[in-house]
Amino acid sequence: MKIVTVIPLKKGLFRENLTYFTTKEIENGSIVNVSVRDKKILGLVVSVEDATNIKSDIKKLQYNLKKIIDIKEQSIFSKELLESIFLVGKYFVSKNNNSMTSLIPAIMRESYDKISRFNNESIHAEQSKSLLKNLKTEKLLFQAQFEDRISYYKTLIRGSFAQKKSVYIVLPTEKDIEEFSKLLEKGIENFVVTIHGGFSPKKQLKKIEQILESTHPMLVIGTAPYLAIPRQDFETIILEHENSNAYKMFTRPHFDLRTYVELFASKIGAKLIFGDFLLRYETIARKELDNFAEIHPLSYRTNFNGEIKISGKDEKFKVLTDASIREIQAAIFKKENVFIFSLRKGLATITICRDCSETIMCEKCSAPLVLYLSRDGKKRMFICNRCKEEKSPEITCPNCGSWNLTPMGIGTDTVIQELKNVFPDTKIFKLDKESAKTNTGAEEIVENFEECHGAILVGTEMTFFYLKNKVPLSIIASFDSLWSIPNFRMSERIIQLMTSVIGKTNKKLLIQTKNEEDSAIVSIINENLLSFVREELRDRKNLCYPPYARFIKITYLGDKEKAIEAKNILRELLKDYSPEVFSGFIAKQKGKYSTNALIKLDIKKWSLPEISGGSAIDQNLLEKLLALPPQFEVIVDPEDLL
Repeated sequence: MKIVTVIPLKKGLFRENLTYFTTKEIENGSIVNVSVRDKKILGLVVSVEDATNIKSDIKKLQYNLKKIIDIKEQSIFSKELLESIFLVGKYFVSKNNNSMTSLIPAIMRESYDKISRFNNESIHAEQSKSLLKNLKTEKLLFQAQFEDRISYYKTLIRGSFAQKKSVYIVLPTEKDIEEFSKLLEKGIENFVVTIHGGFSPKKQLKKIEQILESTHPMLVIGTAPYLAIPRQDFETIILEHENSNAYKMFTRPHFDLRTYVELFASKIGAKLIFGDFLLRYETIARKELDNFAEIHPLSYRTNFNGEIKISGKDEKFKVLTDASIREIQAAIFKKENVFIFSLRKGLATITICRDCSETIMCEKCSAPLVLYLSRDGKKRMFICNRCKEEKSPEITCPNCGSWNLTPMGIGTDTVIQELKNVFPDTKIFKLDKESAKTNTGAEEIVENFEECHGAILVGTEMTFFYLKNKVPLSIIASFDSLWSIPNFRMSERIIQLMTSVIGKTNKKLLIQTKNEEDSAIVSIINENLLSFVREELRDRKNLCYPPYARFIKITYLGDKEKAIEAKNILRELLKDYSPEVFSGFIAKQKGKYSTNALIKLDIKKWSLPEISGGSAIDQNLLEKLLALPPQFEVIVDPEDLL
């Protein structure tokens, strides 16, 4: 009899592996069906021991061992895939079950038997596997204009097909996948498959069947988890839109899918290309740190053929400067559309008391209250973006009781209200999370806008994903407010936002700012981002920020007494790592107090050898972090430190 340890391949509260027995021969890595709470689920075998060797341990068990229901003939999950998942889980401090269910699509777990019957001898051949094993893992940086990257990928795909090799392009969102497919599939439509979780299970299954049963090389364009599809001839993996923060999972286990893609490519010996108009600063730095090669010398040119103008320096604070109004008037007269970018939704991002300078915060979660206009445009109200608490616009300052409250900042509603005053006869559209709750709703707004001539679209960052055609005039409503966000990556994000606006503009960009000498603006006007990026990397190196150090952030939410206790626990548990323990930037969230701890490590003490040579995970720290109760949230490589 064999005692078998199994990882359940189903999302749920499985904090530990499960134990079963079988009388059959079984190996590590086998896929089995097991019974959990009277339900049959899929499991991965991670340990097998002979029962005769651990009789005493079996007798100590306080429950009866269940028998494995059945053992699958052959696993569709490769050894390289499983190794990648376990290693990335270790790096991001995740339990094995969470790692497996986060990185293997639900369709591949729930329709395992159907997928295992898909068959193509050529892709399962040992010869094909061994050829890939002999390839030297090559990592290349490709920073260039979008059109140049697409042109290069077309040539690369044709060359790969000629060598009977497949290509996988990883993208962060469904919209990106759709766009790349339209641009790359011409002439090879029968050999291109797009795949992501937005497709129905039936459609996903059909696409997986097409990928696995085609004897012709394939171009697969999909999200990172579908790398689990067991086709063995992917010689090249392209990690596109590498700078997108959509690769970072915002819920547990907080994986950065870019790390997983790089690790998996290394495991299977595939060439990996990092592609974007502007790569992450961390990735650019790895040219020196990890000796990354370049497909072409990295381009830092914005190559905007239009005109960039600055306005607002010598004017009092206005939602729309005089120059902006004149430019909009000229565009409308010529029946040209206008896009106005605002960082935030609502009327005003914060409200302050003029008598005591107190910022008006939500009583429930202590986030700043945002002033909104109702959908019918007749009513104003304060809403907390965090907990959705609504307040009357007649509230007083909770600190001094004053009625003298002043909205500050420029949100989408503020811009629209001003536009309606100045351009009452112009069609105005809004695109933010309030106006578009779904992809379909956002697409409909953009479609209606683009069908107009002489219309205005006011939108937040989400507009970049849906706006298909470039507009003649774009305006950044409040550039200075971009710097108000407390984030060590903010300068990188500002450049990304500005280049995104430029990418949707074909004639003129107008930036409303009081600081025309801002280094980000100067670099955009000069159409060269090199000096800006170099300066930022120098600052990060001097401050020991990523990529020159590793950050691990631990967050706890609880009542006031528990929050104080959490601080003491973190200080004591992590004392060997000199943690900085502090309250959250927003002290209360959903009625609970926020406590953070930040650990700064030498990158060699927390890296993966396949990604940074000679590196390792600090096992002592890993065990301490894994031992924390579930109320403590661990984030490796956090997006912010507050």
